[in-house]
Amino acid sequence: MSDPQTLAMQYLGAIEAHDYDTARALLSNEDFVYKSPISRFSDADAFVAHMSLSGSIVQRIEVRRAFVDGPDVCHFLVFHVQLSEKMAVDLVQWVHVEGGRIDRIEALFDAHPYRLLFEP
Repeated sequence: MSDPQTLAMQYLGAIEAHDYDTARALLSNEDFVYKSPISRFSDADAFVAHMSLSGSIVQRIEVRRAFVDGPDVCHFLVFHVQLSEKMAVDLVQWVHVEGGRIDRIEALFDAHPYRLLFEP
């Protein structure tokens, strides 16, 4: 069983590589929760299906800082993405690990550029 920081880094690496099967394998099968300013999921399969569609905008993930407190890992990140133009999105991600898998992810970032994509 990997420690929480290793699991969180493996998850980020899988998302960056667009390897959604590996990302899914790191997530809990039960009681999974994902929250961000633009989406919420309570099912890991639905979350990964969403990521496989929207994750193509991710070009690179830069880890600026990590903090670990038992089963909790907090990363200060920069997501380098391509929407209509290349952008660097500052993001904080809090991951909680239970039973050797990630059961909770909370992401905080300025969602304004993403909301503009979906406004009528």
